[in-house]
Formats: sequence, structure tokens, C-alpha cells
Amino acid sequence: MPKHSPIYLFSKTSYPNVNHIPILVPTYLQPIIDFSSYNYIIATSKEVFTALDKIGNWKDLPVLCISDTTAEFCREKGGKILDIADGYGKSIASLIEKKYLNKKALHPHAKVIAFDIEAKITDNNIDSFIVYETSCTKEKKVTLPEDAICIFSSPSSIKCFLKQYEFLESFRIICIGETTASSLPKGIKYLISQKPSIASTIEMANTLLK
Repeated sequence: MPKHSPIYLFSKTSYPNVNHIPILVPTYLQPIIDFSSYNYIIATSKEVFTALDKIGNWKDLPVLCISDTTAEFCREKGGKILDIADGYGKSIASLIEKKYLNKKALHPHAKVIAFDIEAKITDNNIDSFIVYETSCTKEKKVTLPEDAICIFSSPSSIKCFLKQYEFLESFRIICIGETTASSLPKGIKYLISQKPSIASTIEMANTLLK
């Protein structure tokens, strides 16, 4: 953890040169999935691949990824990329509507989802499976400085934050997207990163240091 950085990232995964607060803890589930029944996988988070590794051989199926970051992790896991959306659930729904309605999709996801992809698709050809769930950490909270720049990666990260911390007026808040920002308490000022990625939120946080 950087000793002098006022940037605090509240998420499941860490990033270099910021203070990572692992406020969310994933638990992986193992539903029975027949991967041979599908043409492709819809992946809206990196945790999906860790979960699928525990279930079976998914790597023969190409993956429609929500973002470049998710696609990069998919490749690291040995997966194949079908397509990449622009970071939002609605962009995945749009891609499916335009290009993949005639293909059968497997959608592994968290128990709590920020965007219901299937509800936005007119000709639903998708099977959903809950493959992981997240809970708030039970680790002791850290002391945040008054000039903390707090980055939130999901609505769940904000909900878990509120169980241990309070928002100070001096905090500067950055959210990965509007869906995450909608979970903030009323009246809290915030910024939205230019792209829906952790890397983009950190870039924005660094500009606030100048």
C-alpha cells in the first residue's frame, strides 16, 4: 500500500500505486453447466472466469466481454474473444441485438447484478447462471485521511463502504459509472471516469493530485 497516496480504491481487485481497500469478498458457486449447449459466453466481470474455472472447461466457447479489461483477463485465462462492448451492460445488449440473436448464449454472473442484460433483449436466447456472490469484508477498517480520493467500482462497493465509513465533505469521490454513482447517499458530490474502467478512474484521481 503506497504510504503517501491519498487515493483509495474500494473494489475486489487491487491496482498499482493506489491504496486498495478489499471491501468486497467473492464466494464462488458451482452450478452444473453443459458448455456444449452454447455458442458463446457473456462476461460482465473478471470474476466470471475464476468462477468458470471451478465449474468446467469453458475455453472452447468465444466470449463477449463487457470491456477491454475483462477481455484482457479472458485472454490471460486462455479464453477466446468473440466481441468487446464499451464497458456498459446496455452496450452488450445492443451488440447481441445487432449481431448474435441467432446464437445461444451462456451468461454466468454475480448474484446481484447492476444491469439486467436479458430484460433489454427482445428475442432472448440466453441462459443465466449465478456463479458467484459478493459480501462485505469483515476486516478492520482503515483510517482515511480528510483529503482522501475515494474510487468506487460498483454499487456493492458503496453499500459495503457505508457499513464501516461515513462520507466527509472533504472526500473527493470518483465512480466508475452512473449506475455505481446512483448508490451514493443523496447530496454526495462525485465525478464519473471518462471510461467505465478502474484504470480510467485512477487516471482521473491522479489529475486531482496536480
